[in-house]
Amino acid sequence: MKRALVLSLLVVIGLAFAGSAQLQGEWDSWLKMDIYGTFAVDFYSFLDIQYLVGGWTLEASTIVTASGLDSIWFEAWGSLGAFSGWSFVMFDPGTPSQTASFLTFENAAQVSIAGVDIIGLFAIQDTHAWLEEDGVAGDIGSGFAVIGIGQAGDLRLGAEVSWNLYSSLWSIFMYGLDGNITDWSVTYCASDIWSPYWYFGGLAVIQSTCTSVFTSVTAIAQFPICCADIYVGAGFNCSGFAGLSFLARNIDIGIPWLQIYDLSLYYDVEGKVLSHDFKLIVGDVVCFKPYLSVVMDGENIIDGIELNALTLSCTLGGCEFYWGHIFDHAMMRYSSYYWPGLNGYAPFIDNYYFSSVGGGLTYYETKGCAWSVEFEEVTYYPNEMFGIQCDEDSCCGGLFSFSVNNFFTTETVPMAVDGIFGWMGTYVELTAGIGSNISVVGGLNVSAANGTEYVTFGFLVAW
Repeated sequence: MKRALVLSLLVVIGLAFAGSAQLQGEWDSWLKMDIYGTFAVDFYSFLDIQYLVGGWTLEASTIVTASGLDSIWFEAWGSLGAFSGWSFVMFDPGTPSQTASFLTFENAAQVSIAGVDIIGLFAIQDTHAWLEEDGVAGDIGSGFAVIGIGQAGDLRLGAEVSWNLYSSLWSIFMYGLDGNITDWSVTYCASDIWSPYWYFGGLAVIQSTCTSVFTSVTAIAQFPICCADIYVGAGFNCSGFAGLSFLARNIDIGIPWLQIYDLSLYYDVEGKVLSHDFKLIVGDVVCFKPYLSVVMDGENIIDGIELNALTLSCTLGGCEFYWGHIFDHAMMRYSSYYWPGLNGYAPFIDNYYFSSVGGGLTYYETKGCAWSVEFEEVTYYPNEMFGIQCDEDSCCGGLFSFSVNNFFTTETVPMAVDGIFGWMGTYVELTAGIGSNISVVGGLNVSAANGTEYVTFGFLVAW
């Protein structure tokens, strides 16, 4: 298996170099070091090569970590006339004590006929290794679905029939085919240019079987009514009627600073569920940005407005100065509404977390991202920071960027965790372009509890 994977990667690379004008890719690597202890603490390297030919993109990607070869995947997407398609296959290369294994093979095809988008989905997956279901590695299942989406005037309709595949209609209906498939990554803060969070595929097989098992029929209708966008959905499964859902979005209630972001009413054979979410409308800000939320007293009574956080951003002479304070340390906003799914309903939860600072740094309460201090096996997070980031052209081409971010706490923490004025630590990052396509990066973590914690350096290459 490993030999086959390596040969496949070499074939793709060889094809890419055969047409250098159509070759593009990137290689990002970094090494984190603890200069007082184990020296090499962590390592990450991502290599991506794409070959563009005839309106199609062929891609080979791999990730290497301190544990060795972590993952490898191949992807192809493009269009030919009214037809477009996408295919994705991923493998677990294994470890010295574990053999390589197949994870997922996902496919989508779309064609437009008389203004109606017809979409076919098909997937084969190791339901244990890929979906982390109960069982053992090698439990293979397959599923497929057919989706149709069309529009007549202001009325937009969508329907899906699924066989052993979880419904994808809602995400495709809302965001298109690309919103449900392909591989993508996101970084939650500046220090995570080193270690992005990856999301792969988008299709999910239900059972470990390769037979055609009918799962569900789902339909959605969207249309505007006066001051709101209305969605109506219905679902059916092997038990018959699964649920009926009504969702209204962006409801103007006549108050300039307040809006009902969504209001949903869901029915099934056992009863109904009503849920709502309010959205505060804040005007354009000059430099101070408030993060506000509606405080509810009971289910349907607005008790007031809470200031969860406040940030300041100001740009002078090519440098950005920023400050942020989190008043509610566990601030999160959840918007929940119900939509028909396989088992009656599937809750779709929109949640976001407070972006506390400028310069690309983001504070995530649940992720523990941006910056934190480990002391006696407990993680402590700051609730205040200020920093500066400067960007200018590098002497050798590319961009030169330098940032210093200082973190503080106004909460009660052990004496060893913070210093004068509640200072918990400082994070410094430097990016320097040494050519039009090459950048070197470096980072330094210093905390009041541990002194110099980590030194990180790496490079980013794109072509």
